[in-house]
Amino acid sequence: MTDKYLLSIRKKSFFLIFLFSFLFLSACVSHLKEAKYYYAQGQKFSRSYQTEKAVSSFKRALREAELEAEKHASAQAYMLKGMVELELELWEEAEESFVEAFSYGFEKAEAWAEEVSLLGLALSFQELGLEDSAFKIYAYLVNKSKLKGILQLVSQRYTDMLLERALHKKAKEGEKSLAQALKSAQKLANNDLSYGFYHYLLSQIYSHLSEHKNSFEEAVMAKELGLPTEKIFRDNDLQIIFCYQKLKENMSSEEWEKFHSSCLRWVKKWNWQDPETPGWKKR
Repeated sequence: MTDKYLLSIRKKSFFLIFLFSFLFLSACVSHLKEAKYYYAQGQKFSRSYQTEKAVSSFKRALREAELEAEKHASAQAYMLKGMVELELELWEEAEESFVEAFSYGFEKAEAWAEEVSLLGLALSFQELGLEDSAFKIYAYLVNKSKLKGILQLVSQRYTDMLLERALHKKAKEGEKSLAQALKSAQKLANNDLSYGFYHYLLSQIYSHLSEHKNSFEEAVMAKELGLPTEKIFRDNDLQIIFCYQKLKENMSSEEWEKFHSSCLRWVKKWNWQDPETPGWKKR
């Protein structure tokens, strides 16, 4: 063989080795990239209340994150896997993922794993009728957790339990429960003013306090900022209608004229049929 021929073979071999290495590395990277993409898609679908598409995207993100963690384990892979599992309410799996993320150097993941563990315990307690024990954990996590996936659930459960207590306790104790719920929701909203869900909670609490003007305004803010699920979105719309009806009963004619004029502008913006018929509700 000539030197020129040998050189040509070597060049081709080098190129094939380079191409194989590039494709191999690309495959390793692509699982993480795909997981991030589908996770973002899932969040996008959630914001537009396309629940089935959101769940499908989160499941695809989980598969990609699992492949990434299996083939190229890292703190980032396990952290992303845990975040997706939170969206799918796979509490035990999320806890395990955050423990793994911590073992690979992501320090915050240890605290996240502890919070998910407590959340799973609280849910089990509540399901088995241990309301007081569940309430203590919810109260702790509402004040402690920084994970939005956890905060949304625990703040809802915590608020619901306080409102339930307010209904069944004596007047003074009921007022105390409502004040506690209001203080907690206000703190959450102040820490994350752009998250519509906390304004939804405030609207519910103000309604129980018979402060229907404040309840209406918080519900409008919640609607404008966006809500995490279609169920909560519709419930918030019904709260707007309820407040509208209550204010119509109790406002003076002058106050009502001003409020009604403002309300009609919102109705037009939302494309409702009228102040008591949202777009999704048939007459």
